[in-house]
Amino acid sequence: MKFQFDHNNINVFDLEKSLKFYKEALGLMEVKRHEQAEGKFILVYLGDGATQHRLELTWLK
Repeated sequence: MKFQFDHNNINVFDLEKSLKFYKEALGLMEVKRHEQAEGKFILVYLGDGATQHRLELTWLK
């Protein structure tokens, strides 16, 4: 996977709670999602709609 934007990564235990937190606290919205075929991990990229920077949330099984 090739990234064309700056991003930071945070590993999370509860993806849905984390998505809710970043939306309510910082106004970040999901802009891209990648779910590994065997279900071993999910990557969710959040953005603010104003910059190219992304926050990557990683959930590991």
